[in-house]
Amino acid sequence: MKTIPYRCDESRHKALLSVARNSGTSVQRLFDNFVTHVLAERQAEARFVARQQRGNPARGRKLLAEIRQRLSQRSD
Repeated sequence: MKTIPYRCDESRHKALLSVARNSGTSVQRLFDNFVTHVLAERQAEARFVARQQRGNPARGRKLLAEIRQRLSQRSD
């Protein structure tokens, strides 16, 4: 496991401690959750771009139209 130092001003540090205490966790866990979220978001974006490049726009529009139709039938 690697250590990544993070420097912040006193007010930000106090805010982080407050958030950690209120959520019943540590500042370390807050950062870990943040990093996990950011990495997952980037990976999802990369998968989306890869699928977009392989995709078929006409098929995509057709699927979206079907989804919209099903959703409108539910609300009726």
